[in-house]
Amino acid sequence: MIPFMLVPFFRTILLYLFIIVAFRLMGKRQVAEMQATEFVITILISAVASVPMQDLNIPLLHGIVPIVTLICAEIFLSVLSMHSIKLRKLLSGTPVPIICNGVIDQTALRKVRMTLDDVFETLRLSQIFDLRKVEFAQVETNGQISFLLSPEAEPATPEVLSIQPPVRDPMELLISDGSLFPQNLQRTGHDQQWLQQTLQHNQVASLREVFLLCANRAGDIIFYRKEQ
Repeated sequence: MIPFMLVPFFRTILLYLFIIVAFRLMGKRQVAEMQATEFVITILISAVASVPMQDLNIPLLHGIVPIVTLICAEIFLSVLSMHSIKLRKLLSGTPVPIICNGVIDQTALRKVRMTLDDVFETLRLSQIFDLRKVEFAQVETNGQISFLLSPEAEPATPEVLSIQPPVRDPMELLISDGSLFPQNLQRTGHDQQWLQQTLQHNQVASLREVFLLCANRAGDIIFYRKEQ
């Protein structure tokens, strides 16, 4: 028999794990990238989950069933919106241009209910301190502002300078705090023999002594031993 005082603890843990699974089913998005429907679902799930956590007289199932219903509704709408442009526009809206050739569209700004402070703050966070350098900007459906700088304000790139940049080989995380990622080792084209040789070269006897090991196909490595 579970002590009465531990019942809220176990109910909270179960709901916590269930909500994690539920949000994994919704897909991977940062909070700033959420569409309106996803944000509403997030708020509703938080509200629904808090009720059975606080009131032990409410069965746990009364919290799980509404959460499942909300997640199913979100997945259903997501699938429908993938196949219907009209529904996608209805649920998420459309991007709204607010700057063209360094000039702010005041009507568009009022439409999206943004102030000049909002615009200039976003410009500064994007390292843009001169409005005239913005050739085009629009408010995306998630509320973020995207910018296109004028050609003379664009930073120099290898394409502009007509040079061939060197091919960069990405580093893969092979060992993290003593744990090996075999799939990453395979992606770098190395095998267990190479790994053992690398550990021996760094005077390490086992994986447990490694805090961090990254490598690429070229054999470049980043190695950190665990602190004693």
